[in-house]
Amino acid sequence: MSVEIKISPSRNPNYVTFSTDQDLIPLGTGLTYSDPESAESNPLAKSLFAIGGVESIWILGSAIHVTKGEKARWSQIQSRVIETIRRAANSN
Repeated sequence: MSVEIKISPSRNPNYVTFSTDQDLIPLGTGLTYSDPESAESNPLAKSLFAIGGVESIWILGSAIHVTKGEKARWSQIQSRVIETIRRAANSN
């Protein structure tokens, strides 16, 4: 069964929350990654940084908060972010 992902934009046009229907990390814990080097130990974060334009990632329970760079467009990277999250969630 494929994981469901809900997309929640914010007031900041560079920041979007992708919420899944299952926890990606234990509830009550959070992981923050501000660059690709800090994400080396987390396969999901590492894969998200491989998408051009992703600048930071915060994973909290079933939510992944992604900040993109000013030059990146959600219309170009959103589907890749969703697919990356879906692959990671389905592998758990």
